[in-house]
Order: sequence, then structure tokens, then C-alpha cells
Amino acid sequence: MLADFIMHDAISLEEKDIPELEINAEEKEAKKYLTEVQWGEKIIGKKLLLIEGFKEENIHFERAFRGSRPDILAEQEEKIILVECCSCRVNKIIDFLTEVREVWILTRGNPKWQNPVSKADTMGWFIFTKGPNWSKIYNAIQVKMQEELKKIKSPIDALMKG
Repeated sequence: MLADFIMHDAISLEEKDIPELEINAEEKEAKKYLTEVQWGEKIIGKKLLLIEGFKEENIHFERAFRGSRPDILAEQEEKIILVECCSCRVNKIIDFLTEVREVWILTRGNPKWQNPVSKADTMGWFIFTKGPNWSKIYNAIQVKMQEELKKIKSPIDALMKG
């Protein structure tokens, strides 16, 4: 589904290079309360959000957001960015974009401060935004899903006939 959205210009995808980032002692300590698996990605996500102009107090880890829990939620004035670290449900990106303008995915890899051996070992930063055909494609998919849901029969339907 995500590929269809991208191929039909309903979602735009941009890959950005992660700049060189320094890690300090406080961030190393954060490993205690951030999940071990995503600690590096969360620290990098936070640093990138700070570079993008968010204030520290507006960046939250694992905060509930409209029935889901993004790894990082950054909200400031009229701007909200959700960040997922590593893999996530593909339709989560689409779901999030119905509510916000940008969703970031940080892929697994070595943070630049760990001197990766090759480019393939380096984390990726992907920014998803609504494309020019978002409304048209999203609405068409919603109509199709409604049609499919109407076709689903419930076990109760069989009982009601008998």
C-alpha cells in the first residue's frame, strides 16, 4: 500500500543525510530509560529535531498520539513531526500522515559517532510527506475499503437467516 501511495504521488519521500553529531554524557545515560534497541536512533532523532528548530521540552519519547505510540513525538506551535525508529507497520506512515504533515523514519545502522565501516552500515533518515495526489488516492482507498468491509459477512448473519 505504501508503495502504491509513493508511485501515485500521494506520498513524497525524501532521504536526507544525517549530519555529524556529537553524543554527550547525558545522552549516554539516557540508555537507561530508552529502550536499548532503539536508544541510538532515538538520540539521533531528538538531535535532528533540535536542529530542525524544536525545543527540548517539546520532544517526547513513546508518547500516545491518536491511538498509537510513535517512538518520538515533537510538537511545537502548528508543527508536529512523528518519528519512528527502525521498522514500523507500513500503514502506520499513512495513518500518521492523515494527522500530521511529516513522518520520519530512522533506519537501523551505526550512528556516525561509531565510525561505520561502510555507507551500508550507516543509519538512514527518510522523510514522508503528503504528495500532490494525497487526497485523491487516500479518498479512493477509503471508498474501496468501505466497499470491501460491506462484503464481509458476520457469523451472526448466518444465525439471523436460520
